[in-house]
Amino acid sequence: MKTFGYVRVSSKEQNVARQIETMKAEGIGELDIFIDKASGKDFDRPKYQLLKQMVREGDIVVFDSITRMGRSMNETMSEYEWFVKNAVFLRFIKEPMINTGNEQEDIMKQAIQKIILTLLTAFAEKERDEIRTRQAEGIAVAKKRGVKFGRPSLAMPKDWEKYYKQWKAKEITAVQFMESLGMAKATFYRKVKEYEAD
Repeated sequence: MKTFGYVRVSSKEQNVARQIETMKAEGIGELDIFIDKASGKDFDRPKYQLLKQMVREGDIVVFDSITRMGRSMNETMSEYEWFVKNAVFLRFIKEPMINTGNEQEDIMKQAIQKIILTLLTAFAEKERDEIRTRQAEGIAVAKKRGVKFGRPSLAMPKDWEKYYKQWKAKEITAVQFMESLGMAKATFYRKVKEYEAD
């Protein structure tokens, strides 16, 4: 029997340190902690899929919360059942009432767990939808106020127009244009696109 930990955050910017410390406190070594930085909307996550390949009957997988497993009600319940059917025990630190164990043969316990699991995964999906709605509303409001999203536009370098006209008149090459302004190729062509779009 081996114990694994699974850690997930929704984006690369989010920190996994707290969840990792929680797993270590459970006695799980770093090599047995699987980490994904991906949305919980589905289960097409590399480390999660690797974890499923690694686990064997009698192993334990620890999650900080059911939301770290997933945020889609039907898919999360299906994944939960996969572990149960494969005799892999699940432990949820924040929701111990849905932990699985040797007492799973108790049909009443299974029924109660299924009800609780349904509620928890439904709330997780609803919360995810609300977060997306709030983000979309926030972006819409910010855009109305003139806030621009994405990579900020670089100011046009000094003498840009002079070299641009020479380049367009075929008096200089694109390489000479870039070198004159000390620009990288990708930046140069991005600035040309911006300039010509104005």
